[in-house]
Amino acid sequence: MGVRCSGWGKARKGSANLRWLFPEFIQVFKDPCGQTALSVLSICSIPTVIAQMTEEEFVNTIKEGHQGRLMRRKLCVLHHITKTSIGIEAGARSVSSEISFLVEKLHLIKRQVHRIDEILVRLVDETEEGKYLLSIIGLNYISVAGILAELGSFRSYRSAKQLIKMTGSNPTESESAGKRSAHTPMSKKGRPGLRYCAWTAVIPMLRHNPDFRAWAKRLCERPAHANPLTGREIVGAGVNKLLRIGFTLVKKHAFYQLPRVAQLAS
Repeated sequence: MGVRCSGWGKARKGSANLRWLFPEFIQVFKDPCGQTALSVLSICSIPTVIAQMTEEEFVNTIKEGHQGRLMRRKLCVLHHITKTSIGIEAGARSVSSEISFLVEKLHLIKRQVHRIDEILVRLVDETEEGKYLLSIIGLNYISVAGILAELGSFRSYRSAKQLIKMTGSNPTESESAGKRSAHTPMSKKGRPGLRYCAWTAVIPMLRHNPDFRAWAKRLCERPAHANPLTGREIVGAGVNKLLRIGFTLVKKHAFYQLPRVAQLAS
């Protein structure tokens, strides 16, 4: 239905069906996976049927099976558009039924994802490392769950360097035709799943963690002779910084505190 829908993935067939059945729908609802849009698609998505209702009847019909905030103004606009819709009429009910089934499938997937999130939260809380890693500003349960799933117990490691090597985020020299590059890319010889979890964990930390944000700014604004880092290089360096801080916090049974971050990361 919607190419950019959260949780809808690559439902290209559903997207094409909606364009045939009700092409004007995505002009009104930019996100077809919003709560009000999904209510319309699951209850009544045929333009000719909607057009036969009064505006009040249509809004009340959607309201009966809807949960949460109802976007009444957009429903009124949608009702008005149905009178001039160029959507198909032949086989409309069949296409509408298929879209309704896809909406039900989407709701099921969302419930399953929510259930998995709850399980991951509980499992992280049961780990020895969880409470210390979660004290780091900007790090959430899902990120911690992914990192711990890949690394296992921190007791198995003697130093943060081992974590970095396992991640494959350790910097390596880049040389071509006998010339060395000023930049040092990641080795990428570690676990790609762990590298992905750490990478996606660092990105929000660079926005919401004051220490990481200031640190990244310094690396970016360094003078030319000091090799300022690009955006991707900063994230890669942030992965190593996160692993060093996390390892130190767990080993020392300490919680994250901004004044001590510089000492922990050194």
